[in-house]
Amino acid sequence: MGIRIFVLAAMGLGAMYMMHLLAQDWSRIRPIQQISNLAGQVGTTLNLQQLPNFIGQASSAFSLQRGKRSALSRDLGWVHGRQDTGGGSHAAVHQSATDSIDWKRILARDPFECLQSLICQLMSGAEAHSEEAELLMNFMESSLEMAPAKIGRAFSRGLALRGRSDRCYNEYPFCLYSAKTMLRILRWFSQTGNTPVEEPEEDK
Repeated sequence: MGIRIFVLAAMGLGAMYMMHLLAQDWSRIRPIQQISNLAGQVGTTLNLQQLPNFIGQASSAFSLQRGKRSALSRDLGWVHGRQDTGGGSHAAVHQSATDSIDWKRILARDPFECLQSLICQLMSGAEAHSEEAELLMNFMESSLEMAPAKIGRAFSRGLALRGRSDRCYNEYPFCLYSAKTMLRILRWFSQTGNTPVEEPEEDK
């Protein structure tokens, strides 16, 4: 009984640590992805007469999110010295988002594969009405070619299990958390700032 409790506690702590690593990057990706989603409305829901309104809306959103990110970087030091250019094309925004997440670092510190379980569950339809889930899925779809093979496999398995999110527990049995719980943890880390920054290892 004692061994089982110890194992469960270790699994829980491992998942929490993975989520805090993801939150470090998510605090940067989230505002960028919101602007990217807004930009996508040009080709799908807006006509030329609505374009001036869209430009004003996008400009306001970008200024607001840039101000928030600047405040966070000053107060919490999450950005690791990266500078916010504050402008540029949609392609530049996408490249900035892609460069700001370190999948390999997170995977190396996620022995129970909770990140892969989260991706699998989300892509299979879990938490379909969650803003965080939608933003994360949109980011994954736009940057999958840059991600490691394990991330791609979790993405593909989720699509194959569409409507059967519970099957992801069989794919990643060592992670006991649901997508709902992991998104709550991610949201909590992002909002409270409890995302300590790791010092980069020096080359030997």
